[in-house]
Amino acid sequence: MGLALSAGMVAFLNPCGFALLPSYIAHYLGGRTQSRTREGWWERGLQGLMLGGVVSAGFFTVFLLLGSVVSLAGTALGFYFPWATMILGLGLIVLGVFTLLGREFSLALSFQARSSRQSVFFYYLYGISYAIASCGCTLPIFMIYVVGPALGTSIVMGIFNFIAYASGMTLMMLLLSVSIAYSKGSLDRSMPLRQALIGASLPVVIVLVLVWTQPQLAASWGAAFSGTNRIFVSLFALALPALIFFQMRRWERARHWLNGLLLIAAGGYLIYYQVFEYGVLR
Repeated sequence: MGLALSAGMVAFLNPCGFALLPSYIAHYLGGRTQSRTREGWWERGLQGLMLGGVVSAGFFTVFLLLGSVVSLAGTALGFYFPWATMILGLGLIVLGVFTLLGREFSLALSFQARSSRQSVFFYYLYGISYAIASCGCTLPIFMIYVVGPALGTSIVMGIFNFIAYASGMTLMMLLLSVSIAYSKGSLDRSMPLRQALIGASLPVVIVLVLVWTQPQLAASWGAAFSGTNRIFVSLFALALPALIFFQMRRWERARHWLNGLLLIAAGGYLIYYQVFEYGVLR
């Protein structure tokens, strides 16, 4: 299970999943704050953990289901992962078109007393989409370190192997969510700047320590972002600060257009990766 845990950490920063991150981060940072009162350092960190927990629930839903099915039916299910990712890509393109038409689905999330159950459900669906996209773009890692060992053990141990994989992705998502929660604290001025910077930097330091102590993580991430992936990932990374800037300035029209184009590009990239990298249609 240790290998599955490490594989989940590597798979979190896969190119297909990375294409979905800018919208996730920008929507949370640009969401309106329910309260103007100052928030404590621990309170803001707890919000980040809750945010990451909702998304991670989507991870566990997908991988528990996959673990149960694969442990019973074998590796035949792996054939359908790229196709599921292509369907997800088509869905993102449709969502992007709706966004361009001004019919954007709100993903703002707040864990105040008046928080919307619908907004939490959207983040849960985001976790499911991220997990499916990750399976489509990290299929070799998934099959070697998760599916293979699962088939050589009992059904219960096989499911635990999938849980370990989901836990690796969850760890990375929690670190990311805590970092952006503290970043939001500095942007909406709900907490002192020094505290916000310290809170946002701590997850980054933890990731750097992981990379320093586990060189194979850095090597695996570097391999995932090589070749044509480097171009697409750079474009998505550049779009993130632009989205955040538009939302901070309340330039709604520009935000809608960029977010719509980003969703269309993410969907197109998911389809491109399955067709040209995995040769699904060959």
